[in-house]
Amino acid sequence: MTEIILYWSLAVIAVLITGISKSGFAGGAGAVAVPLLSLVMPPLQAIALMLPLLIIMDGFSVKLWWGQYNRKLLIALIPASLIGVAIGYATADQLSEDWIRFILGVIAIAFVLMQLLPNKESNNQKKPNTVLAAVAGASAGFTSFLAHAGGPPLNMFLLKQKLQRSEYLATAVYFFAAINLFKLYPYIALEQFNTQILWQGALLIPVALIGVALGKWLQAHLSQKMFLNIIYVLLFGLGCKLMYSALSELL
Repeated sequence: MTEIILYWSLAVIAVLITGISKSGFAGGAGAVAVPLLSLVMPPLQAIALMLPLLIIMDGFSVKLWWGQYNRKLLIALIPASLIGVAIGYATADQLSEDWIRFILGVIAIAFVLMQLLPNKESNNQKKPNTVLAAVAGASAGFTSFLAHAGGPPLNMFLLKQKLQRSEYLATAVYFFAAINLFKLYPYIALEQFNTQILWQGALLIPVALIGVALGKWLQAHLSQKMFLNIIYVLLFGLGCKLMYSALSELL
């Protein structure tokens, strides 16, 4: 009974935070979901549990930001993301759960550390650098496949473009909506979707929608910087915990 209560408590917290992130408030916060769930379930199943929920939330986000994306940037980024997803698929099938937990821990810690890097928008908008776009797209595809945490590589690339806030957010929304759809077949092929996971995901749909609504409320009542700082401390701690647990089994 204690394990069930712990599982559902962490699942609700993970989905709520993801919903808050998808609302446009504290955009990087959703990266905490998979590391948090990986404390109580296999990492790939944690990703599979979150994936349909993310796709549902992407549908609302795409409608919200309809037509405001940067087409040239998406054309430069999305094809490369397929390579990252493919590498993630090939890697996930060959690694043990402990190795995936270790990689998740590394991604979580790297995610937090990358937030400390100074990001400056360029002064001039220009044709996107195809090499940088390929690297950013592939990196985001890979980290998104293994942890739903493709934000840092994408954001580091987008922040170098001169984009208005709406164009920036819309481009990111469309990019991750595409990646999440790309991830469906590989996770089906990895046999991570089963009746139990799908039913649990269905039960969490209202929580996801509450999270989106809560995110809109928080925009008017809480500093985004304060909220993100809390998330980053939690994510860093989770990353250390996952790495330690994995290494304890691997060594």
